[in-house]
Amino acid sequence: MTNRHHGRRSSLRFLLFLSVYLIVHPWFLASPAAAQEVAVNLAEGRVVICAAKDGIIVATIDAHSQPDSPPAGVVALGGSRAAVMMGAVEWVHPESKDAPARLDAEFPRLAAAALHSPLQQKNADSASDIEAVGVAVLERLRVLAGQLHNKIGVSEEEPLLRIVLVDYVEGYGPEAWTLDYHIRQEELAADYWQTRVLRPSYTQLYPPDKGQPHTLIEVRYPPENRAKDEPELLDLLRQNDARLSGIRASNPIVAKSVASVSDGQSQKSIAAADVEFLKSALHAIVPQQSQVSMANVDFEKGFQWILEPPRSAAPPPAEAKPQEPGAPSLLHKPGT
Repeated sequence: MTNRHHGRRSSLRFLLFLSVYLIVHPWFLASPAAAQEVAVNLAEGRVVICAAKDGIIVATIDAHSQPDSPPAGVVALGGSRAAVMMGAVEWVHPESKDAPARLDAEFPRLAAAALHSPLQQKNADSASDIEAVGVAVLERLRVLAGQLHNKIGVSEEEPLLRIVLVDYVEGYGPEAWTLDYHIRQEELAADYWQTRVLRPSYTQLYPPDKGQPHTLIEVRYPPENRAKDEPELLDLLRQNDARLSGIRASNPIVAKSVASVSDGQSQKSIAAADVEFLKSALHAIVPQQSQVSMANVDFEKGFQWILEPPRSAAPPPAEAKPQEPGAPSLLHKPGT
């Protein structure tokens, strides 16, 4: 067993947070010292992961609760890595002419710098690559969140930002992680708060614990509440949902591969067959206006686009679009 194999789960398995539903979007925050607002637009949606015997597939289903919210799409990190960034992705200064800060657009550069640092190259056989990426995003996020000086209506258990990261490690295999970033606030003066982003929590989603099924994994943002949210794709698959049954039986190879996934043996399935099923299945179960993106990290060829997310145009200046009355806010209101 290699050092990396031993360390993937142990060295980064810090705290597993049970997150609650985050209902605010976008965030409008004003500092008492300045009239400027900081608007934070959330990328919301679902991520579906399938680890086959020859590739690990990651797909997103975008969920726009607001017209101007950025899409939650797959981000190519090069080589054998892919990621999805959700939550506080877009940071806008309405009274500034500067373009909004887009963390998802900055992510490939941040990750590349972290992974190619001399220290990381020295520790290439350990689990430090995941932590290096997490810290690189943390440093950037702390700069942005440091501008928030009002009390924010989010508990310390709710993630400000969630990253889903998948990759393939030679000698270890496919893996998937979530990186959750939480905040803590301290009141420095009357109604003037210091906002600090804590070090991320790392949770390994794949491979599963010994004895647990190897099957579809689904992650949502805002954090899931399975009692009220739409069923997961795996639930629909095992229920032989009418929207999926015909797709599943489209040809014998797809049927056999999907059966392996449903039975908890996705490591025996074929990535190409899983991709064929997922492309049709996701479009069949999501609203027509939702965007779907998908990529496959092939164990031999590396990252491959299946459904590349559309490139979104830069948003118009925020001052040209007044805030609607009653728009959701993280500012505490009297009596709440």
